Amino acid sequence: MNCRECEEHLYEFLDKELTPETERQIRDHLADCEPCGEHFDFEGMFLRFLRTRCRAEGAPPELKRRLLHELFGE
Repeated sequence: MNCRECEEHLYEFLDKELTPETERQIRDHLADCEPCGEHFDFEGMFLRFLRTRCRAEGAPPELKRRLLHELFGE
């Protein structure tokens, strides 16, 4: 797997949505490619930060209303 292919699977990897074989290939690439490893680490930390903040503070009521309206027309 090369850097471009690895990058294409970034979020699937972080969300654990890959086949075991593809995940293994990415892990092998990340072990050998420092720039990709650093990028994946940064993105993983950023996603964990966002999840933590969203759980701690929740979305403002106005944002929830707008999202529901956009998604369901409510």
